[in-house]
Amino acid sequence: MTGFPSLAPRQRTKGPRFSLAHQTRSWKNPSLKANLKPANAKARELLAKLQALAERGIDGEKTAAQAKLARLKARFDFSQPNAVDAAELFSGSFQRASKTRRVGSFGADELDVGNSVKWAIEAATKIPCAWRNGDLMAEAAPPTIKKLAAIAEYIARSFRTLLQKFGTLDGVSQDDRAAFVMGLYDGMMNETRNIGQRLPGRTAVAKKSRKAKKTAVTSPPGLHVHPYTVALALGKQIRFSAPVEKLNTELDEATRQPLAPAGPASGE
Repeated sequence: MTGFPSLAPRQRTKGPRFSLAHQTRSWKNPSLKANLKPANAKARELLAKLQALAERGIDGEKTAAQAKLARLKARFDFSQPNAVDAAELFSGSFQRASKTRRVGSFGADELDVGNSVKWAIEAATKIPCAWRNGDLMAEAAPPTIKKLAAIAEYIARSFRTLLQKFGTLDGVSQDDRAAFVMGLYDGMMNETRNIGQRLPGRTAVAKKSRKAKKTAVTSPPGLHVHPYTVALALGKQIRFSAPVEKLNTELDEATRQPLAPAGPASGE
């Protein structure tokens, strides 16, 4: 055919060749991180709860928490330091002394709370403590004693308030209290339970007798999660001096829907 210019074949230029996939990778990854929202206080609180469940949840709680944790991290950027960390309960220095001084007092009916305070102080500060007629004593200098007394008062107030509310829930027993206190302490001190280590068992709800009248009301079904699991997330917040009122509200939300009682569980 005539009247059309001939098309000469293009000359290939020498030099390195880059695939589109290579070029795409070079800019795509940074943009993904840039699109994440900075983690706010609410997101960090949820992160702490999900991490506790993912590490030490009971039965299917671990799997569900891990899935929610992945979705949360896909939305928020947690790489920036958390401003709440400045309020860490045992931050600063603690000075030991040869003389023992009073830190606080606890009644005979709340030795579990008192021992939690004692063990927390000893583990976090390495300052020996001892009991003397209901008084918690510590081998510490006066400035340190003042600081420890404030810490002990906050821990005790948090534990007492949460235990008082927990005790009013349907189906809660004394065994549940032991598991709840253990969860508060482990969360507060970031304790990791050994695989296979059993938690305090829950008292099973008594089955309705065949001879009971049809109009009889059965026992409350109890909590839908293990008391240890509920307390674990609350304990983590106590470590960072969360307001007691906030802890009380979160306990109310966590125990709002009662289901079948959980059986004894391990710390896996």
